[in-house]
Amino acid sequence: MTSTKNRTLGKLLTTSNADIYTVPTRYVTEVTSIVVSNASSSSTTFSLDWYDTTTSTWYTIAELVSLKPNSILQITHCFMLQAGDKFRGLAGAADAITVSIRVEESYSVVS
Repeated sequence: MTSTKNRTLGKLLTTSNADIYTVPTRYVTEVTSIVVSNASSSSTTFSLDWYDTTTSTWYTIAELVSLKPNSILQITHCFMLQAGDKFRGLAGAADAITVSIRVEESYSVVS
């Protein structure tokens, strides 16, 4: 039996790396959209990484990308992740950058 659910998750970034999303145990996740927004009145930077649990490796998605005031950046059709894989991020200024991730999680039970 396979069960699928769609979720949208959000995280207000700080100046320290913090997990945004971790794929739950026994799930496979398709990340269908990542939206990064800057609601502040100043330009600021952000960085995003994803962790591949199979290889125990962090991979850079974006590094010190400057986002103009009151603007957004959207990444679509981007990742297939396995259980334990995760996204993390940080911003150049605390509480200025929000990351929203839309995921489709599929759970499988083997009979």
